[in-house]
Amino acid sequence: MIFLCFLILGALLVILQTTLLMPSPLWAFAPDFYFIFVAYLASRFTVFQALILIYLLGLMLDVLVGTMLGMSTCLCFAGYAVMRLFAGKGAFKDYFYSIPLISLCFFVLSGLVYAVFDFVYPDQLAPWSWWKMGLRTLTLAVFVWPVFRLQNMVYSYAANAVMPWKRLKVRDNARRRQT
Repeated sequence: MIFLCFLILGALLVILQTTLLMPSPLWAFAPDFYFIFVAYLASRFTVFQALILIYLLGLMLDVLVGTMLGMSTCLCFAGYAVMRLFAGKGAFKDYFYSIPLISLCFFVLSGLVYAVFDFVYPDQLAPWSWWKMGLRTLTLAVFVWPVFRLQNMVYSYAANAVMPWKRLKVRDNARRRQT
């Protein structure tokens, strides 16, 4: 149930990010909800579940707005690996500590992925702009807290949801033995 809820939530965040909040791929104020989603997965989910969610939603993100196929997925897999390393150290226990960590990780990994793709595909990427990436990182930092709160609400709902198969109770034979 948790996996399905987060697959739907991730798809909704990708759709929100790519349609309403991003008029063009080079818009500087576009919040990167997907990277925040990856950070949450690194702090709460097992490796297998998180990698499947990242792969499925990374494909969706690349198909919807990918200027170069695989760039968004590479950024998120690398971000997951780095944040998973820090999640093991206990840096994600408090959300206020995770905001600068996620922002710094996004900025550094964006630069690294840009450098790799610029080396592999020269003259096909938009020129790097420090102030635009700083602005995108700041926008990401502003949205970390509300998106983490939303994801916590979905996680607690999915963990405590009463499913039809949970309602079925198997009767214990102890009750029959007493009579």
